[in-house]
Parts: sequence; C-alpha cells; structure tokens
Amino acid sequence: MNRRQSMTVWLVVAALALIATLLAFDQLTVARAQAETPTPARPKRTPRPGVEMRTEKIYSPALEGNLLGDPAERTVYVLLPPGYATSDTRYPVVYVMPAGDGEPFSDALGFKTAMQLLLRRGEIEEMIAVVPDGTNKLGGSQFRSSPTIGDYETYITRDLVEYMDTHYRTLPVRDSRALSGCCSGGVASMRLGLKYPNVYSVVAASDGAYDESLEVAPDDVRGVKSVTQLPEKISDLHLGDVEMNGLVAWYIGAAAGCAPDPDSPPFYCEMPIRIVDGRGEFVPEVIAKIVEHDAAHEARRYVQQPVRLRGIFIRHSEYDTARLPSARAFEQLLTDLGIEHEYLEVNAGHCSSGWEHASLKFIADRLVFED
Repeated sequence: MNRRQSMTVWLVVAALALIATLLAFDQLTVARAQAETPTPARPKRTPRPGVEMRTEKIYSPALEGNLLGDPAERTVYVLLPPGYATSDTRYPVVYVMPAGDGEPFSDALGFKTAMQLLLRRGEIEEMIAVVPDGTNKLGGSQFRSSPTIGDYETYITRDLVEYMDTHYRTLPVRDSRALSGCCSGGVASMRLGLKYPNVYSVVAASDGAYDESLEVAPDDVRGVKSVTQLPEKISDLHLGDVEMNGLVAWYIGAAAGCAPDPDSPPFYCEMPIRIVDGRGEFVPEVIAKIVEHDAAHEARRYVQQPVRLRGIFIRHSEYDTARLPSARAFEQLLTDLGIEHEYLEVNAGHCSSGWEHASLKFIADRLVFED
C-alpha cells in the first residue's frame, strides 16, 4: 500500500469514528433531554356520579303508643339517582319493603347496586327508591297494623309518603309510586299495593308466600310439629334456637299484627301455636285471622273497588320450593279474578341476586315520569 492509499484509509477511519462519536453524543443529548422533560400526566378520569344513599330519621304518628313499646322514630334509606343533585327534575318513587325482620340496610344496599348498574346501562330511567325500617321487638310483622305493633300500614302509606313528597323532589301522584320487595318484603308490597291502589300504581314482588292457607297445610310444610316449647318472654325469641327464633317468632309476629290481645303480655297477641302431647300444632282460630290478612284475601277485596294498578309483577325462584306452591296458587287466583299481572319463574334460589333488576325494569316501564 503506497502512502496515498494509507492516507485515504486513515481519513475514512477517522471520518467513521467522528460519525460514531456524533451519533453517541446525539443519543446522550436526547436521553438527557427526555430525562429532564417530565412525562405528561395522564388526564384523570372523572368518575361518573352514582346513586347516592342518604339516611333519614322520620317520625311516624301512626306508630305512637304501640303496646310493644317500639319507637315511632324510624330510620329510612333514600336512594337518589345521579341527576338529582344537578337538576330540578321531579322523580317517581319506588318504596322497597325489606325482607326478614324488616331491617332495611341490606335491602337498601342491594337496591342501590341494582339501580346503579341499570342506570349506567341505560336500561331504566332515573327514579328515587326508599327503604323503610319495619322492625319490631318480635322480629317483624310484615308491615301489618294493630294496637300491639302500631299502625305500620299508615306509617308506610301516609307518613312515609308525605315525608318524601315534602322533603324530596318527587312526583306526588299514585301513577308515579311503586312498591317492591322480596320474601316477606314481597308479601308486604303485594298486600299493600292491592289494598292501597289509590296510593301506588305498580307492584313488583319476589319469592313471597301470598296464600297463607297453604303455609299451614296438614302435611306440616312449615315444620310446626318439631316445636317442643313456646317462649315465655320476648327475649326467648332471640336465643338462636332455629325452631324458636324462626317458625315460632314468625307466627307470633304475624299474630301480633292480625290477632292482637292487649290483655296478654308480653306478646300482646293470641298465641298461634300450642303444645299438645309434646309437639307443636297451629291454633286454628288464630291462624284463620292471619290467613284473612294475606295477599290472596286482599286480591279478592281488590276487585270490589274501582281503582286498578298499572302493573303487577310476580317473580319466583324455582329452588324456593317452600313458597313455590303459594306463588303458583296466587298467580292462578289473580288469573281467575281477572286481575292483569305478569308471572315469571326463574332458575334461582330464594331472593337470589337479580330480583332487584327484574323489579326495577318492570317498574320503570310502567311508572309515569316527568315530561
């Protein structure tokens, strides 16, 4: 290789080295700039407003002076739709009767979840839901009325409705009010809806025993023969014994609402169960009074008055076998009486998730909303 060729090679190598150095410098500069330049923060997602649950305390004159000494001031949970806080709209109201002993919190949470989901999906319009306290010292009486427990019917149909129409932006007409509930809450909503169609226009009930005559059938579907002792004081109803706390407490609560006896403390009612030869049996005269106040009898009275509900929905779970015959018999009774209704059986267990969704959809399709 001559001198000129060597010089050329050297210049090429030097040029390549310079280029590599410049590229490395550029990459370092870019990296440094990127390190010094903050990464733009992702825009925060604005959470969509959900259903608001408020806790209210209302005083019901209808509950004053009850023989059990239960309070007239009651907790009520009010579920407000997302648009309530930012509009002047007036809303229809669904009154949810709680199940079991009448304690409202769990039903309020379940209904809130269902409302929120259906609203976000656009499957229902916005409405207000109200879940009142229905408890008493006996473990609940399904919102019946008597001197023993107090006038729960007037508490619900007058005092609670007036409170909501006064303190919230409701549509204060029957065509914009509904009742709903599951289990004993379903029974109460059906009974009250049929009895007070001038106050409410839609009923959606799930998994209820609407015909009490089938609950005391000779085949002992309720298990009364397994009862071996009766309570002597109210605290005996809450000892945790399944037979005592369940069956006996339920029927004493029902009797307190349907067969009150002011001269029979501490329960102030005629006892619906007695012990004969060491085994429990129903007292026919007392059971007859309970049956007389069931939803089936209310349906027979309903057809005798002029006002009609805009919709009646009965949803029942097929695995709720204890109450299924009662639900089917009640559906047949409505058909025989010519009372329009919808009946649905679902492949589910007692008061399983989903009853709130079905009820809300039915109700939303039939209530009158603000134009």
